[in-house]
Parts: sequence; C-alpha cells; structure tokens
Amino acid sequence: MARRTDGGIRFRPVGSARRARTAPAYSPAGTGCPAIERAVENLYKAQNEEGFWTLMGALNYALELETHVLVPLQTALTVHGAPAPWAEHPVPTEKADGLKLWTLRNDKGRTWLPLFTSSAAACGDRSTAARPMADYTLEDAMELALSTPGIDGVVLDPWSHSATLDGALLNGLLHAGHTPEAPGDEEADAGKEAARNGNWEQAAECFEKAAELGSAMGLSLLADCLYKGRGVKPSRAEARRMWKQAAESGEVLAHIALGDDCAARGDNGKALIWYRRARQNAAHMPDIEYTPQVCLRVAQYETRYTSRKKALALAAEAKQGFGIRARENEPDAAQWLAETEQLLQELTAPQPAAPAAYDMESLQLD
Repeated sequence: MARRTDGGIRFRPVGSARRARTAPAYSPAGTGCPAIERAVENLYKAQNEEGFWTLMGALNYALELETHVLVPLQTALTVHGAPAPWAEHPVPTEKADGLKLWTLRNDKGRTWLPLFTSSAAACGDRSTAARPMADYTLEDAMELALSTPGIDGVVLDPWSHSATLDGALLNGLLHAGHTPEAPGDEEADAGKEAARNGNWEQAAECFEKAAELGSAMGLSLLADCLYKGRGVKPSRAEARRMWKQAAESGEVLAHIALGDDCAARGDNGKALIWYRRARQNAAHMPDIEYTPQVCLRVAQYETRYTSRKKALALAAEAKQGFGIRARENEPDAAQWLAETEQLLQELTAPQPAAPAAYDMESLQLD
C-alpha cells in the first residue's frame, strides 16, 4: 500500500513485487535428495520387492551423485525447544570428526544412526529440530555407521516416510563392484572408456559389438556416433532408426536422443513426448549416465512453464550430475553442464511484472 500525492491510497496486488531468485543447490539445505525421498514414499505405498529394489537403485544413484545428508550430533550445544540454524548451516565434515553421534534405539535393542536427506526432514520432530547437525556425504555417513561400535545401521528420515538399512545392506551398497550383467554390457563399457579417451573409432567398434550382442545401450551409443559422425561415416537416418529400436527396449538414452532430434527440427511437442517417456523409464532405475539429462530436458520443455520451483530443483540435480561427469571427462558433459547453468540463469533472472487486469491508478480511497 502506498500513499498518492493527492492524498489517496494506492494498493499493490499481493505478489506483484519482483523478488530476487537464487538457484537451489543439490543438498539437504536446497533440493534434498528427491530420488531417495520418492523411492521411500513408493516403498511405503507398495510394500513389495519391486519397491525395495527401486529404493536400492535410488540409493546407488544418490551415491553416484555424491549426495550429502545431515547427521545429528550429541553435544552440549543442543538447546531443546529453541530455534537453531543447524539444519541450514550444519557442522562441516572435517570439524565433526570425533563428535559423539545422536542415535535412536528400538524396542529390540538395536541402535540406528539417523540420516536426514533434507533440512525439512531434520526439523520434523522436536528432538532433532534444534540439534546440531553434521554435513556428510551419503557414502561417508554410511561408512561412519559401519565403523562405529554399537551402531547396527542407519535409518533415513525417521520422522516421516523412513527406510532402515542394516549393516549387510550398507556393505552391499558401498562395496559391491560394478560387473556387467547383460550381454553386450562389457563391450559397451569398453566403448565408453575409449570415448572418454577420445578414441571414437575404437568406441564405435565396441558399441557395434555390444549392439550385435543385444545391448540396447550399445545400440543407442552407436546411433549417437552415427548421428554426430564420431568414428564412423555420419548417417542421421540410420541413427534415428537405431534409436527407435533401442527405445522399444526402454533405453532411456535413446528416448532423450529422439527428443533432442525432434527439438532440433523444431517439433517441441514430439520432443516433450520423448522426454516424458525417458522420465518414466528413468524413475524406476535412476543413473548418473542419463538421469541428469532427463532432469534438464523436462525442466527446459515442461516444468519451467508450470512450476519454476520444480524446474529449479530439476536443474540443480542436473548440474550436480553433469559436474561430476565433466570431472570424469565424460564426452559432452561440459556442454550439458553449460546448458544447465544457462537454464538456471534464465530461471533466476528477474521476471517482468504481469500487466494488471484493471487500472491501478483508478483505485483509491478518498
């Protein structure tokens, strides 16, 4: 409300002020870990083996993304019932070393270390709302639980939808090595390693062998080489055919590639359909190899127009993944990262005020 020079009062519509936006970080104080939170919630709804393995896939993805969690501490700094900024400003890992951990004990006498995927989850109960928190990567927090005498495992977000992981599960998640499971996986992995080293002819040969053995991923990666002319003579028509064949097997990379091809030809409607299919397939088994791409494309082509907050969260997750992949010299990761940062800039830029549906100057009280 503001006073006019002629003595009247001018009203400003609620929400009309321009607010500065900042991009959230993929962290407990920012986006939390959506993949884990969704998987745990679905496990509660389904209560079946498929839900369990979906949770394991989400946890593996969170480990790949170097996800951070909040670990409660048992210190003299705790003031029950008083507001404290610990969840938003946790104790750094290096300073938390040696501090006593705050644990939960069930009626069977087992002791669990709570891990919170977001600051909101940490504040879900009075017992931890004002408690000091330490910032750990999920991997380090799991290792901490395994190496601390008297702790039987961890419980994720105990005050809401929670999941309990005992020592055997933690060992499996942390120390299980990657072994090719399906025919062609080994050849596809060899091709990806050759691509990281810039040897595209060798990479294309490996992808072709993988495709011949029935690997949908190998077929999709070979199509990418054909589309971009990497190590082979370019043929976009053949690449599209291969991508469609791989997409029929549910290959997420093929769905993304077909969407990108449609977008490059100006058909954003068909592109969005392919991106939605990629999102649906990636939800069951998220992976750093393709989920960040899904997050970025869905944010660019859909959620930015429906929910800026959701688009920012998706872009933050994509940035986290592409940053890790760029550090590991994955092909095109730096380009994907730059595209994500551009989207974040657009989403956080000041938005022009929407025109009022009436003449503001005519509203006044005499």
